[in-house]
Amino acid sequence: MSLLFPLISLNSGCASVEPTVVVKTDYVVKDIPIQPRPKPMDLHRVKFYAVTPENMEEFLQRYEEESGITAFFALSIPDYENMSLNVAELRRYINQQKALIVYYEESIETMIRETPEDTEEVVQEGTDSLTDLLPW
Repeated sequence: MSLLFPLISLNSGCASVEPTVVVKTDYVVKDIPIQPRPKPMDLHRVKFYAVTPENMEEFLQRYEEESGITAFFALSIPDYENMSLNVAELRRYINQQKALIVYYEESIETMIRETPEDTEEVVQEGTDSLTDLLPW
């Protein structure tokens, strides 16, 4: 009898409790600021002279009038071609890096625009009695 009273009071006391389970989904968007692009390059002018045995005297005279000092840096034809190929390779690399940066910037902007709004959903309404909550 002493065991029956607490069970009855427990059962009747919980009949009025109606727990509600709510699942709330919050979407968190990482704030990644898009940085401005670097300023364009400001390259200095470089002159190349093509000097052959036929124009050597004329070149030396004109060069001394322009520069005052005679100094030379020489490249062979294959080395000049290699330098040209290297510049083309640098340009390709820079353009591919730029395309990759643009891709990630656009992906971030798209992700921010398409993030769904926060939602709430009721998963389980309240129960009528304690026996509905107990597993046995």
